[in-house]
Amino acid sequence: MEKLFRFLFLGAFFFAIVACNDEDDQPPMQEPDAPNLVEAANEAGLTTLVAAVQAVPGLAPALLNAEAITVFAPTNGAFENALEAFEASNLNELVDRLGGAENLETVLGFHVVPAVAFSTDLAASNTFTTLAGQSIDVNVSGGNVTVVDATGASANVVTADVEIANGVVHVIDRVLLPELEMEDGPAPNLVDAATEAGLNTLLAAVTAVDGLADALLGADAITVFAPSDDAFADALEAFNAEDLNQLVARIGGIENLETVLGFHVVPAVAFSSDLEATNVFPTLSGQELTVNAGNDGVTVTDAAGNTVNVIAADVAIENGVVHVIDGVLLPELDIPNIVEAAIAADLTILIEAVLAANLDEALLTAEDVTVFAPTNDAFADLLEALELSSLEALIEELGAEAVTKVLQFHVVPAVAFSFDLAEGDNEVPTLAGENLTVTRSGADVTVTDAAGNTYSVVAADVVVENGVVHVIDGVLLPDLD
Repeated sequence: MEKLFRFLFLGAFFFAIVACNDEDDQPPMQEPDAPNLVEAANEAGLTTLVAAVQAVPGLAPALLNAEAITVFAPTNGAFENALEAFEASNLNELVDRLGGAENLETVLGFHVVPAVAFSTDLAASNTFTTLAGQSIDVNVSGGNVTVVDATGASANVVTADVEIANGVVHVIDRVLLPELEMEDGPAPNLVDAATEAGLNTLLAAVTAVDGLADALLGADAITVFAPSDDAFADALEAFNAEDLNQLVARIGGIENLETVLGFHVVPAVAFSSDLEATNVFPTLSGQELTVNAGNDGVTVTDAAGNTVNVIAADVAIENGVVHVIDGVLLPELDIPNIVEAAIAADLTILIEAVLAANLDEALLTAEDVTVFAPTNDAFADLLEALELSSLEALIEELGAEAVTKVLQFHVVPAVAFSFDLAEGDNEVPTLAGENLTVTRSGADVTVTDAAGNTYSVVAADVVVENGVVHVIDGVLLPDLD
């Protein structure tokens, strides 16, 4: 309130100097029974203005006791328009949107000139200092009076010269806005910011990796290059995936998804203004990405040399910044070859059989393969059924050529993930020159050999360098006649 009293005194003194010295030009004397400001506002139905004034402690008494004031008083309709403009449903929300009670005091003070100015006192153009310490321009043209605020917006005087005990009120059709010092609210966390920006697929991907969201929220400092939903849609199309789950399968599983997501995060804060022309940043994936800044904007280049654009920069979050990009960045991914995948799955008998048949090189160098890989238990069941004790005995019993054909019967010369299969029976060619029947029923897949034996896929969609492996619980037998 101290600033209001200061401007009341200084304003009155200033007005006394600049006002016309001719007594004939002085405003008419107020009648002794003129209402005070609050009474006049209530009588005019300016209930929202009265409520706003009363919301600032001490403001109403200060205005009532001021020696001389001119009040530009917004109508209730003017306040309703301000509520709508600030997306507020009531006066309290408007105060919050303005930045608090102190800024409300500034707004209300911006409507009060600490001197008396009836419409007859006005020149064509007038500049008055208000109780807020900021100036307003009051213009007269053809009998119409307008008031221009700090934003350049104009309010019309709809009722002029309402005399009050210590001055005059002019009713206006707009809330005048001064320059306000808005305190920035707390920045959102990464999840809240991504939600607000509509980055739904990114959120789903982060959530799919256990602990990743918490790790990012708890990091000291991060810069996130966040792909838009359209960017993920383009990635789905590029990988021939219908949804995020299929995309995860095609890139090699959850661990590789974590690598991809980590490749979008730099463990430091880099706003666009911090960037040099060319920047190389380490990422959480342990690999580097290149960020270039120029007159045309900011771009990011991934490990494959693909370049994407920053389409929304500098979204501040509580522990860093987010830049929204129009593509998904791809790091180098750890994808095993067929032999490495078989070792990881402990398919030791299959590996021995492949090596014995000298098929390892052919499988490793094939362009596209789908391998139905029997478990060790599957080979054990076959040996038991044939009353044999070892793989060597099986090779001796069937012959090397037959064993080679058996192994080739497990290999399809094309890439077929489980979700690529049509519902029902699928006849697919094999390297053995015979078809086998692969049947999908929902998420379940079975394989039927030439003898009519049917086995289940017990682990599907294991990505390898040149295709995919499905682990099965039986050894498939072609026609060996």
